[in-house]
Amino acid sequence: MNINVIIFDCDGVIIDSGTDIVEAVLYTMRHFNVPGIPKEEIISYVGRGAEVLIKKCFKDCDEELLKQVVPFYKDHYFNNCTIKTTLYKNIKETLEYFKDRKIAMVTNKPERITERILKILGVSDYFKLIIGPESVKRAKPDPEGLLKVLEVFGEKPERALMVGDSEYDIQAGKSAGVHTCGVTYGLGSLNDLIATTPDFLIDEMIKLTGII
Repeated sequence: MNINVIIFDCDGVIIDSGTDIVEAVLYTMRHFNVPGIPKEEIISYVGRGAEVLIKKCFKDCDEELLKQVVPFYKDHYFNNCTIKTTLYKNIKETLEYFKDRKIAMVTNKPERITERILKILGVSDYFKLIIGPESVKRAKPDPEGLLKVLEVFGEKPERALMVGDSEYDIQAGKSAGVHTCGVTYGLGSLNDLIATTPDFLIDEMIKLTGII
């Protein structure tokens, strides 16, 4: 394949952020006197953005309360987003290997939080473009963010690859007409990921260097 653009998801692909997300959600639930829920349930809601995450965790709360909860959660998580979050194995080495290509990130995670984490973990400079929910009208699985990357870089879909850990990433990639690669070590459901039939599956990021 002649791949010139590599588009990564964030959570579950580049960063192992599950613990910090869970603790931020549980802190928010305690603050609003809402009973906590199991860690595994919270993780299962990750991938569609902060608003969806909070709405699912606060399932019995009305819209007026949610309007207070979402910004509270975002602010708390922003200030505590790298306490236990780390890069997955060989992430920096893989990004360094591909540094001469156009590397982008399309994530449903708020941009200011994403940029803060990547900077603190020392990999922000590898990403020439970061697109979060603030920069699109429709988040993944809609392909809008991926299509915006292609437009900015002036590249055709067949020269791009989407790398993600969830069915939303692969669905977005297929809808955008780009190649797709699923990572099996992430936060998303492995069964749901496999069901979307990505072009490639890898169990650690360094193996991407053997594909493209």
